Amino acid sequence: MENRRGLFSPWRRTTLAAALTTALVPALFPPAARAQTTTSGVSAEAIRDAVRDQLKAEDIGHGFETLGVFGGTPDASAARYSSNEITLHGYKLPITHSFRDKDDTDSVAPYLEVTLGYETAWHQTALGADTGAPDVVKENYKSYSALGGFGLDIPIGGSTSVRPVALGGYTRIRGSGEFAGPNADLLRESTGGILTSMRIDSFLAGGGVEVLHERALADGLRLHLMGRFSEFADIPSRVSDPSLKSTGSFGFATVNAQLDGPLGHLFADDLRWIAFSRGNILIGSQQDFLGFDKFLEVGGGLEVVTPHLGYGIEGVTLRGSAIIGNGVRGWTIGLGLAF
Repeated sequence: MENRRGLFSPWRRTTLAAALTTALVPALFPPAARAQTTTSGVSAEAIRDAVRDQLKAEDIGHGFETLGVFGGTPDASAARYSSNEITLHGYKLPITHSFRDKDDTDSVAPYLEVTLGYETAWHQTALGADTGAPDVVKENYKSYSALGGFGLDIPIGGSTSVRPVALGGYTRIRGSGEFAGPNADLLRESTGGILTSMRIDSFLAGGGVEVLHERALADGLRLHLMGRFSEFADIPSRVSDPSLKSTGSFGFATVNAQLDGPLGHLFADDLRWIAFSRGNILIGSQQDFLGFDKFLEVGGGLEVVTPHLGYGIEGVTLRGSAIIGNGVRGWTIGLGLAF
């Protein structure tokens, strides 16, 4: 396990694009040969060693796990994030359930959650731009994650509850690379298993705590407040290259505020409007790996309150939001079930 610094201490901030540039440009274009557009006398093994050394130094294997952890957090069902470093599409199926009856404000009850995630990401990096004929690396990644949690739903008063949760799961990351430019063949030969045909399988273990507050207001309005912090350790079980093997930890914090109210009826069911805002922060040594570590969601939606679906389902929600943050823009759309 890595040695963690204090929560608010400065971390070394590294993105994948920066690490690749640092590793590949000196190997492809030594200072004495920067005017050249192709390399001569540079072996594939020398480039491979340079890439391995740099990825190890920057702990990029740990950074890749950000994709898996990001896909395992229970929030929107589909989202797009665009930053200067990477474009990310995420699809999640979160299921949460407390076994405490809504009318029971005193009893402690079990709490379960499961989140299935699928992420796709891609970015492009230009190498040796000052040579006049730069090489281009186009990377594509896919992440599959399954994260489960078991905890307790502990009421505090009539409107607030605390949920400590133990978390565990598995994530699988796949990566492929495409190269263009005068050194494309050399790059392809020297980065197999590192940038092309890359694979990382890891176990996730950790815990979290969630605080919820719900309050009925005048005119049928309802206020929902939620704060959550989760911490994960990623433990690699299989990697395509030793330079990608790294054990570390991540933190993810979110605060959500929602207000909803009556909108009328849809056939025989009640219809309610939803307005919400959510703040999210990634915490850890690789929090900038995706090109962003803080973002805000602002959006709204509709809820149909219906008893007709059965299986303890009390309503269906459809919501969407805009994403803004430090270097990131995007959107989310989600379809959820209320139990």
